[in-house]
Amino acid sequence: MTDRTVCISTLSLKPGARLAYAVRRADGAELMPAGTQVDIDQLRQLIQRGIECVDVLEEETRDAAQIERDVAAATERVAHLFRGKSNAARDELAAVIAEFRRKAAS
Repeated sequence: MTDRTVCISTLSLKPGARLAYAVRRADGAELMPAGTQVDIDQLRQLIQRGIECVDVLEEETRDAAQIERDVAAATERVAHLFRGKSNAARDELAAVIAEFRRKAAS
C-alpha cells in the first residue's frame, strides 16, 4: 500500500501520526521536521502555538473507483458552492479551490 497526504486539524490529530511536511513557525523556523511521529507533548505544543492543522501521512486504503468517486464529489461540491452569477475573479477562485479539492481527494 502507498501513503497519501491528508490535512488534519490539530484538535483531531492522534499521537503516532506521521508528519508529511515540516511544521514551521510564522517566521519560517522549523518546529518539527517531516516524518516526525507526533507524541502527546508535541501535539500539545502544536495546539498551544495556535497551529490549526498539519499534513500527515496516512495509508491509502481506497481503491481506484473510490478515489474517482471522491474526486467527482469534491468537484461537484465546489460547483455547487460557486453556482449562480459569475465574474472573472469568482471563476478564478472557484478554479483554484476545485483544483485544490481534486488534489486533496486523489
